[in-house]
Amino acid sequence: MNKNIIENNFNLKVSDIKLLDKHFGTELYLINTDVGKYIVKVLPLYMENVKNEGELTEYLHNHGLKVARFLKSKDDTYVIKTPEYQFTVQQFIEGESLPVNTAPDWFISKSADFLGQTASLLKDYEGLSLRFGKDFFSTKTLRRKMWQYKKELAKAKKAKDVDIIPIWEEQIQHLKRISKFHIDAKKLTYANSHGDYHIGQVIIHNNDFTVVDWSSACRLPICLDVITSYVFSSPTCAAGEIDADGLKKYIKQFTEKFPLTEYDIKSMPYVLYFWHCMCNYRPDELGDIPDSYKAIAKLINNFLNWLYDNVEELSEQLIE
Repeated sequence: MNKNIIENNFNLKVSDIKLLDKHFGTELYLINTDVGKYIVKVLPLYMENVKNEGELTEYLHNHGLKVARFLKSKDDTYVIKTPEYQFTVQQFIEGESLPVNTAPDWFISKSADFLGQTASLLKDYEGLSLRFGKDFFSTKTLRRKMWQYKKELAKAKKAKDVDIIPIWEEQIQHLKRISKFHIDAKKLTYANSHGDYHIGQVIIHNNDFTVVDWSSACRLPICLDVITSYVFSSPTCAAGEIDADGLKKYIKQFTEKFPLTEYDIKSMPYVLYFWHCMCNYRPDELGDIPDSYKAIAKLINNFLNWLYDNVEELSEQLIE
């Protein structure tokens, strides 16, 4: 990334560019300009609907939520495309993000409120893609993942990799466990939401916070964003065990802004367990992901092991 391409497309004079992060094909830069600091996000061309993030954050800002807004280019667009990549320019938010499972009480309370407000405001918002459709929670999805894990296990055994073999064996056991439960997607409440809402997406400053990175915004079973945001924030979940009483309080505050059915609430642990069985943050991959993601990867593995034994009990506790 060089300053010329930024200055050619935006009404900015760039004095300094600093690479902040690089992961999964995306690069983040901090730039100093004649009118302040901004974040430049460089993305692969295959990523679609990048412009949605700029439009969505502007909509949320106009409805009173604190988000990182995007600059429009000289051509009145949010996204600049080159033959090699595409990029956006957004506000730099002063403050800091908290580490996983270190949120104070005020943060957790505000988080539930913010997420509920978001779902309510976006109730009739159009243009966001559907994630986790009716076929996602099917046996077909489980079979595909089982085939993948067994293939990886076979490779590890062939290589006699004694460190990796038990990890894949454990993942397969989780798939067998979650396959015993039925999640009826037709009964889940789908809503427009952030899509990747957790403590690391929040910048705090003077006991207030701004939510960033809306690139994953989508229509999904809203119970997943609710439980995920709680378990990655609350100190009571730091060891990978989910505190039912704290989660119930969080759910109650969320539902003051956006309704959930009893089925949504009792399904939360199963939806979380299913999703963590499907996601790619497994211990054997820790060496291939950025340091900023390693804490989450370890925590997910701990949640998997805890849910293996406690998913049914947690579900029952949430509706007591």
